[in-house]
Amino acid sequence: MEKVIVIYGGKSVESDISIITGLQAMSAIKDEFDILPVYIDRDGGWWTCKNALDPNIYTDFLALAEKPRKLFLDFEQKSLRYKKGWRYFSFKPDAALVCLHGTNGEDGAIAGTLQMADIAFSCPSLASSAICFDKQLTKIVLSHWGLPVVDGVCMLADEVDKTGLFSQLSFPIIVKPARLGSSVGIAVCYNEEELDLAIEAAKIYDKKLIFERYIQKRREFNCAVMKFGKRISISTPQEVKSKKFYSFDEKYLKASPSAVAVKSKKLAAQIQKLCENVVTCLECEGVVRVDLFMENDRFFVGEVNTVPGSLSGYLFGSLKEVAIELIEGAMLRRSEAEKLSSSFSSSALGVFQTSINLNKYTKK
Repeated sequence: MEKVIVIYGGKSVESDISIITGLQAMSAIKDEFDILPVYIDRDGGWWTCKNALDPNIYTDFLALAEKPRKLFLDFEQKSLRYKKGWRYFSFKPDAALVCLHGTNGEDGAIAGTLQMADIAFSCPSLASSAICFDKQLTKIVLSHWGLPVVDGVCMLADEVDKTGLFSQLSFPIIVKPARLGSSVGIAVCYNEEELDLAIEAAKIYDKKLIFERYIQKRREFNCAVMKFGKRISISTPQEVKSKKFYSFDEKYLKASPSAVAVKSKKLAAQIQKLCENVVTCLECEGVVRVDLFMENDRFFVGEVNTVPGSLSGYLFGSLKEVAIELIEGAMLRRSEAEKLSSSFSSSALGVFQTSINLNKYTKK
């Protein structure tokens, strides 16, 4: 039975949603793998415990967790270590199922950390994650490849030039933190007073803001793509029935779903093809959810989520199947990466040692 770490929580405004995704994923695959839950708390500490699947413990983890153990990532041994009594134990995973949303997860930080430890991971690479997490960079890359994006302007939160902004956009304008997810810090503005308030609210979460043309008469769609190398599968698209935008409350707090499956085969095929192109251009691997807008039969790419909520299991129809595929794909990707050489024979260091007095530039 393969050993898998499931990483969730995190030092992020999306921590609660990440916990939900992690618990859902572990419940789905607990009989398929030897799992070590890895909960990252809001201070950045890595923990595991005996009752990790109990959602009630995360309101006060150290008080409610049963036998909490602090985890340490051992880069040399490619494992996680924890102390039990006077002894240290290690868990060497075959793969990591990444359920970290937002900062320090979707931005590529966890991908880089796991890559340094040579642990197979389910999310896109550091570079792909970083580009997708930054809405400005996403627009730049997709525009380069000729894919449609919503007209927008990026500015530093403390240096917003409203004259320059209004020369390119007119109300209504939607304001977003450039590097955040789950619709946190987003507002639609119909006048300058609302714009000022939106800027102040968004700058709490990011120093860089995105201002976009708000598409009033629009249709909104979600579609997930799972890809590892040439292996690719695309979910049934869903149409989102939202108000001003697909808000945090509509995504996570509503009792009834805000999205329904797209019935038109022609429309579904168009959405799937565009989403496949998006994932290919951004070099994403793992499972990625693409959010689209449609205005007068013309599509626009909204956002690209590299660690989507519930790993988009609801879009594919089975979280268990998605999680298993992600773990298997992660191990396959690592085995392919191991075929590449990380060494190069060079005499540069020897030349440097013999030609330069290393103490010459030392301050006395």
